[in-house]
Amino acid sequence: MQEKTLEVLEYKEVLKKIANKARSQLVKNQILEIKPISNIDLIKDELDKTDQMIKTLVDHGTIDLFGLYDLREIVAYASKNGILEPVDLLKVLDLLRVSSYLIEYGKNITEPYIKDIFDRIFTNDKLKDEIERSILSEDEISDNASQELRSIRRRKDKKEEEIKNRLNHYITSSKYEQALQDKVVTMREGRYVVPVKTNKKAVLNGIIHDKSASGNTIFVEPAAIVELNNQYSQLEIEENAEIRRILDRLSRMVEAFDLEILENQKLISRIDYLQAKSKYAMENNYSKPIVSKEKKINLIAACHPLLKGRVVPIDVRIGGDYTTLIITGPNTGGKTVSLKTVGLITLMAQSGLFIPCAEGSVVNVFDDIFLDIGDTQSIEMSLSTFSASLTNIVYLLNNITDNSLVLLDEVGSGTDPTEGAALAISILNYLNQKKVMTFATTHYSELKYYAIETPGVTNASVQFDVETLSPTYKLEIGTPGKSNAFEISQRLGLMPEILSNAKSILSEDNKSFNTILEQLEVNKKSLDEKNQEIEAYKRQIQKQKDALEEKIKNLEEERKNIIKEAEDKANDILKNANDQAQAMLKEAKKAKNANVSDIDRSLNDIRHRYKNSKIDRKSKGFTLEKSVNAPDTLKVGDIVLLAGLNEKAEVIEAPNEKGDIKVQIGILKMDSNIKNVTKLKSENKTLNNVKKVYNMKKSMHISPSLDLRGQRYDEALRNLDKYIDDVSLTSLNEVKIIHGKGTGALRSGIRDYLKNNNRIKDYRYGDDKEGGFGVTIVTFK
Repeated sequence: MQEKTLEVLEYKEVLKKIANKARSQLVKNQILEIKPISNIDLIKDELDKTDQMIKTLVDHGTIDLFGLYDLREIVAYASKNGILEPVDLLKVLDLLRVSSYLIEYGKNITEPYIKDIFDRIFTNDKLKDEIERSILSEDEISDNASQELRSIRRRKDKKEEEIKNRLNHYITSSKYEQALQDKVVTMREGRYVVPVKTNKKAVLNGIIHDKSASGNTIFVEPAAIVELNNQYSQLEIEENAEIRRILDRLSRMVEAFDLEILENQKLISRIDYLQAKSKYAMENNYSKPIVSKEKKINLIAACHPLLKGRVVPIDVRIGGDYTTLIITGPNTGGKTVSLKTVGLITLMAQSGLFIPCAEGSVVNVFDDIFLDIGDTQSIEMSLSTFSASLTNIVYLLNNITDNSLVLLDEVGSGTDPTEGAALAISILNYLNQKKVMTFATTHYSELKYYAIETPGVTNASVQFDVETLSPTYKLEIGTPGKSNAFEISQRLGLMPEILSNAKSILSEDNKSFNTILEQLEVNKKSLDEKNQEIEAYKRQIQKQKDALEEKIKNLEEERKNIIKEAEDKANDILKNANDQAQAMLKEAKKAKNANVSDIDRSLNDIRHRYKNSKIDRKSKGFTLEKSVNAPDTLKVGDIVLLAGLNEKAEVIEAPNEKGDIKVQIGILKMDSNIKNVTKLKSENKTLNNVKKVYNMKKSMHISPSLDLRGQRYDEALRNLDKYIDDVSLTSLNEVKIIHGKGTGALRSGIRDYLKNNNRIKDYRYGDDKEGGFGVTIVTFK
């Protein structure tokens, strides 16, 4: 969409209102960058997700998101072995706290997409507890952070008390009473001192550290406490060193949890965004539009979302028998607002937003919206209103397609009325022949006749109340507008003889036309009343139909849950049997005279049988095609799944030489890399089946990293063996084993285990960003 279109229709003002509902500044910025899209499948997908979030908020209440920060730079710094400051660690703590809250909130969610987001949130109670125990505020580390810190601070407190007791001797002694400026103990340059009168400095032997602004006071450290102050300073140095050690320890814990932190940030940002636009829709009673590509618009009780006060809703219908709607009526009657309402609602729908209309409203998906609205005359460019308007029209005529939307306000105005009307008819006729959906406003009577006589073109009017001399702002489709000039003049007291003469001047054609309009208005009013009754019945029937379909859906869901529960129980039985068999064989392996190679073969045989026996609920008819490093494996338009987010997205920029791509999730655009996506290739084109299986694989929630630090050798290898088993049943291709550097015994044992495991494709030490020799990166076959 053109920036000018978005500006004239005030699209960004709507985005600002939605952004105000978000809690994270990162999400606020993303919302303000949203652009309408033309992919009908992505639009429907985004609307469905919003609908699910609204149902979740209705059932479970507002999601209380708090303390959301952009942690990408913090995590990147920690990954480079950097030491995080307390303020950074507190931001990580906020993420961990909100993650724990969201896991608890998500336990009872039933909406599938929303539940999937919540189920993929990780937490790390150990890291959360350590930060809570160690850091009190941005400027204060807790005594409980370590035993060493508590010990240093106790010694420091005792030393401080000893210094103050010594200094109190000077303050209370009559010997120094005349020399002291005040009987207080203070600090200068980190040293405890007493204030002494400048002319009495010889009375108290010591080191001068500072002088007052007036020069009347000097701050002296008595010689007797110099050594005590030195000891106190040494304890402060030890305290600062211990604090840095504590911060380094916490930073390394953050580094080990880096992937999960960044994934949580993405998931929580998605929740924040969905909640923001859902709350905006709920607070304004907006509805989910029916999205179509059949060149039809049917807006029921549509309101402009930015108008304040009492807003009169309008019904707008176009498509089918006619693709051009010509709106006539008095000034300030709402013609231009009607144009903007249609344009802005279209933009909102194509952005995956609910719209200010009644349920059942239909919107069309357009490639672009072209418009000429408002007085765009330019003194600088020497353009009149007519010239500026015609410049816009020339541009749109050269760029439209049969799937464009055109909005023209007062088409052909600003010049001689006869020529302007002829030009307007010619322009509208061209658009009508091209089957371009067009809305136009006018005061020209010639255009009313044109609409009546031309197939594919229909009149509409904004109504005017002659009794109150005010517009009603109601839009009537199928009826041309009356000027009401004679009626208004009579109400305002124009002399009868002048009115009579004016009527006699009118041609017979005009008189007949006005009479027909009056009769049409009476007939239409009767017809509208009948149509309203029919619509009420239709809505009632649809409501009952929806309720029945919901019951059927619930019964089907209940059936699936019963089957799933039975399958899960069967899998649990198989798993328990597998675990017991493996445990017995491992015990046998420790026994004397045991044939180790036979036992290893038995272990592998048990694992193989367990995997073959495990009930598999995967769908048929598709394959998951993993992306490779070559940049030509993806092209614009391909559909991919994003690792971590588990979101279906469309590639909108092909890979560059580094493999970087740009993708679109619903209406959000983001950068990624070809290594981080999975290309979807569906034989029966049912991408929903792909996503279903992918979600099943992810449902085990296996962490992409395993921390074995601090574990005994045997315990660590047992945990590694179980972790490799679990990972092999998921879709993870690469994991991180954290073993630390230490003596190297555990590292060697892990590598020996990996070398003999036929499920492992490759393994290597981590690079500097991944943890160096303290971690091993494992790639599965």
